[in-house]
Order: sequence, then structure tokens, then C-alpha cells
Amino acid sequence: MKRVHQVNKAPYVTTGNVFDDLGFAPEEALTLKIKSDIWRAIIDRIESSRYTQQDLVQKLKIHQPDVSNILNGKISKFSISKLIQFAARLNLQPEVTVTPKRGTAKRSKSVGRRKLVHA
Repeated sequence: MKRVHQVNKAPYVTTGNVFDDLGFAPEEALTLKIKSDIWRAIIDRIESSRYTQQDLVQKLKIHQPDVSNILNGKISKFSISKLIQFAARLNLQPEVTVTPKRGTAKRSKSVGRRKLVHA
């Protein structure tokens, strides 16, 4: 029997955002991406500081079941705002950056003394 040599090919080309790839609406995918980025920073801090669940109950000012949810990646249970609060309580410096989408032209429109930038 003759063997056919197959070249390994990626079965799917990703867009770079797993939530987009999974079929979430663009706004929902963005929200999930932001939440997962904050969660990843929180988990990295927890692991590097070797906090116990009891430490986290006190530090994050939440109940143990919520600590378990964080540790198990159940980020749907928390708002972006709440995750930012947790990050701050772990001495992380949350920052928000808003930029125009790639490939969009910037237009500016003056309104009174304010200048609005539209993407």
C-alpha cells in the first residue's frame, strides 16, 4: 500500500480574537476580550503572589464562591467594572485605551469649542 504524504495545514485561519472566531457579535466579542485580558492579569498576579483563597476573600472583599469563580475562569459572573476593582485591589494599575479601528479614516467635526473625532 502506498502512503500519501500530507502537509500539516491549519484547519482554520483565526482573526486573532477567539471570541470573533467563535461567532460572537462584534460588541460581545470585544467585551469578552476585555474581560479575559483583565482576568488574565488578575490570575497572573494571584499566581505570582501565591495568594490562598482565604487571602483573596480578604483582599478582593468578596465571598469564597466568587473567589472560586475567578480562579476557575468564570468571568461571565463579573462585570468589567468589578474585574477592574479586583485588579486594583491586587495592586495592579488598570488602564483603558480607546483607539480608532484599523483601516478607518478619521474625520473631525467642531462642535462649539469642543472637537469631536469620529472613526
